[in-house]
Amino acid sequence: MELTNTAFWVFSSLAVLSAFGVVFFRNIIYAVLSLISTLIMVSGLFFTMGAELIGALQILIYAVAIVVFYVLVISTVPEFKGKAFETKYMLISLPVGFLIFVELAFVSLYGAWSSNTGIFTADVIQEVGNVKAVATMLFTKYLFPFEVASLILLVAMIGSIIIGRKDHVIDEEAKG
Repeated sequence: MELTNTAFWVFSSLAVLSAFGVVFFRNIIYAVLSLISTLIMVSGLFFTMGAELIGALQILIYAVAIVVFYVLVISTVPEFKGKAFETKYMLISLPVGFLIFVELAFVSLYGAWSSNTGIFTADVIQEVGNVKAVATMLFTKYLFPFEVASLILLVAMIGSIIIGRKDHVIDEEAKG
């Protein structure tokens, strides 16, 4: 067995085990730690497939930024501290999760056979590299949606700062 195949099976099996931990751990802290493990294993899968940029973005955006945000929310909001989920939600989430899995599997299999390759074939990507191919598409064909997404994130960041400051000012006025 080739090293790439071995790495794929190791990363994929650990990702599935970690995903089960996200679903079945009753303690929210353990579920978030399992989520970090799942996201890192998925980035490892991207690295084994030769998509280094997507793997690095997976680690930077999801495994670091988003999960740190989850941990901050869990640690600062008193309702979440050490609280386990109730089992009645698991009875609802398992069938819904299975239906979503079946839908994603169908779309993935159907999409793999019916999609076109676009302007970047495997030979072109091998020649120019993944990062240049993604950057070319991002800053030519998809420049306007990229800038709109940047503007939306900027507005959301400014809004969260304003909302956070209002609560802080109200707390300070209540003390004084």
